Amino acid sequence: MATSKGIRNNSSQLQGLHVLVVEDGWQVAEALKLSLEQVGVVVTGPVATVEEAKCAAVERRPDLAVVDVNLKGEMAYQFMDWLHDRSIRVIVISGYEDLPRSLAKFAAILHKPFTTATLLKTLQRVMERDPTP
Repeated sequence: MATSKGIRNNSSQLQGLHVLVVEDGWQVAEALKLSLEQVGVVVTGPVATVEEAKCAAVERRPDLAVVDVNLKGEMAYQFMDWLHDRSIRVIVISGYEDLPRSLAKFAAILHKPFTTATLLKTLQRVMERDPTP
């Protein structure tokens, strides 16, 4: 995920945003973290399990979480509901073409593979729509 210069220049509203990254694929997780940090996002994680993610969210409440649906064989739906119940916005990421559950209450859905530009535009759109959780 390479960050384009235009996205970096237009993403000042993301600076200081606190995002929890929940992804069990090491390469994807690191790419997400680096891409977000390049535009000034404060990243917690990446973490790879629901248990680690809950601990991280309690320890340092994020503004938003980017959560993979399938974490080491465990579906993260209940965790995403837990975040939503605490007014933490969730961007769902998934390699599944069709998700087995309605995700209408979450901020956005990104289907893998996606680009850094798509990720950052999605974050910007979510923050513009609802800047305060």
